[in-house]
Amino acid sequence: MTQNKKHFYLHKFAGTVFVLKIGGEVVAESSVLRSILLDIKNLHEHGIMVVLVHGGGPQADDLSRQLGHTPMKKDGRRITGKKDLEVAKMLYGGSLNLEILSLMKRLKMKGLRVSGLDGDLLDTTLRSKEKFDYGFVGDVKKVRPQVLFDLMEKGYLPVVSPLGVTNDGVIVNINADTIATEVATAVGAEKMVFFTNTDGVMSAGKLLRTLTCEQAQKIIKRGIAIGGMKVKLENCIDAVKRGVKRVHILNGLSPHSLLGEIYTKRGAGTMIILDREKEIYNHE
Repeated sequence: MTQNKKHFYLHKFAGTVFVLKIGGEVVAESSVLRSILLDIKNLHEHGIMVVLVHGGGPQADDLSRQLGHTPMKKDGRRITGKKDLEVAKMLYGGSLNLEILSLMKRLKMKGLRVSGLDGDLLDTTLRSKEKFDYGFVGDVKKVRPQVLFDLMEKGYLPVVSPLGVTNDGVIVNINADTIATEVATAVGAEKMVFFTNTDGVMSAGKLLRTLTCEQAQKIIKRGIAIGGMKVKLENCIDAVKRGVKRVHILNGLSPHSLLGEIYTKRGAGTMIILDREKEIYNHE
């Protein structure tokens, strides 16, 4: 990357908020997680505030099977029965958070665990069972981001897990991509980044580097994006339409893909933007 272009983007993004979502496949590989955290530390040092949202699908699947339970999904979304919820509480409310925070400690980063249950962050309801029964799955009705702003202003990096609680005190599992989207729109994020185990959105073996919302919707309709990628693209479209300027899908297993995306014009994965933002991007 050229220093001039790097300095351009440093100036452009200083003082803004990025929301980054990492999946369980990233958390499972300590060297990969370390690389991403080092990139986040770099952003912090240049005045960019970060909220990190984590999932843990592969770990939930593995732990469920160890406990003799078969996890179920519908259209890329997890069905959460009583056993699935216990697994989610053990992982999302405990061990996965701790793995991320312990590595942050070694890298001299200040992280703090947050979930939808903490600081009144999320107003959550149990998903309606009228069309399909997803079990203990929650829908986010409102985000109260002040707890995140308070932490970021004090130099902390909030690490958000995908759990929430209803007004009746029922703990619910929430899709981590959805939480990232809701948080990103609530904090007015400049960027939202989804880390996956692929280079981005692929079509006929080629990486699609830039997509408008309309193009992304066509890819979903044509069945090019299915399962988890379909869910991600739907959240990307939602976030962009609700004010997040640029949303990215990156390969978290590729070293320093985040910095490659942030500091270069070419980028490192797939970017989803509105038509008007694409015009701005083309002239940078």
